[in-house]
Amino acid sequence: MHAAIQRRLDAAIAPLRGRLATPALLIDLDAVDHNIGAVIRRCGGAPARWRPHIKTVKQAAILDRLVAAGVTTLKCATLDELSLALAALDALGDPQREGADVLLAFPLHQDAFHAALALAARHPRVGLTLLAETPDHARLLDTWAAAAAPPARPRIHLDVDLGMQRTGAPPARWLAHAAALARLSNLEIIGVHGYDGHLTWTQTAAAAAGYDALVELAARLIAAGAPIAELVTSGSHTYPTALAHPALGGGPWRHQISPGTVLLGDLRVAAAADDLGLRQAAFVASRVISRANPVRLTLDAGTKAISPDRPSPTCEVLGWPELFPQVPSEEHLPVKLGGLTAPPFGHLLWLIPDHVCTTVNLYRSALLLRGDEIIGESPIAAAGRAPWLL
Repeated sequence: MHAAIQRRLDAAIAPLRGRLATPALLIDLDAVDHNIGAVIRRCGGAPARWRPHIKTVKQAAILDRLVAAGVTTLKCATLDELSLALAALDALGDPQREGADVLLAFPLHQDAFHAALALAARHPRVGLTLLAETPDHARLLDTWAAAAAPPARPRIHLDVDLGMQRTGAPPARWLAHAAALARLSNLEIIGVHGYDGHLTWTQTAAAAAGYDALVELAARLIAAGAPIAELVTSGSHTYPTALAHPALGGGPWRHQISPGTVLLGDLRVAAAADDLGLRQAAFVASRVISRANPVRLTLDAGTKAISPDRPSPTCEVLGWPELFPQVPSEEHLPVKLGGLTAPPFGHLLWLIPDHVCTTVNLYRSALLLRGDEIIGESPIAAAGRAPWLL
């Protein structure tokens, strides 16, 4: 399988090889479309059961593929991603746009809150949902909404910490405040959000226990008068447990999973790839730039090119199982030789990232592969960081 993919990539890039600056990101659109279809099938054929996190892709070319497949609810973490998602959904026709919504799943300070509302005002036909990080944060959001010009009544999900200890309040704290929060006059608390990215594929009991807590909180909020309509859970490691959880899918709400890495694939989601039948869609082209050592070569794909947040090995060399990536530096990736043959100086290799989300974020644009040829490039509009909120 890897050899066939390598041959296809080599053939597609051959006419452009002399112009190609490496490292370079390439995305296989055929694989992307396959992966979108695979997730929707795993959701029982219901695109509405999936709210993918677009931190993985950060570009309109792939968001367009999602919305074309009927996925019209998205999740994001930055204002740049929010702007991109709102624009992609706003471009839909009226019938397809019904229910289109973006969940900004990140706790906002006051200035960012107003910036998010301003972005949403540019796309009034697309819904925006925000996240309350704690009961105290919910009260701040309520105050900020009252002071907005004009006054706003934003839709809110409560962020529940299921053990990741990153953001959100634990279930017991939310339960203690449920009745008071339901009475807030400037917010519409419509959902509960619980991300359990700290759990692995096999920690199904812990995942199920977290979902039990989300269901209990949602029921308490409904009893207090909050119009809970959504429960959003699960990334690329726990979605099977969520889809199988009877109460998540059986309540008076819509349950959605939110894996995004599955769109492009990487080494970290191997279990999901097997479960869904995913195809690897993202590759980094890299060249051999040193053969000075007989037992090592060096590629031009260091931490500024691939998986900067991951320990070594940060990638796998497609079609070369005898090459073992070592600890990278900023621009260099040393590779240990484990066999008798090795690629020569200047040879083009294809790398599969260990973490695709942080890899995509490093690039200004991606080459797009369709069939057997490169059909263009896609600006990665939400990559990196901008200094202004708007």
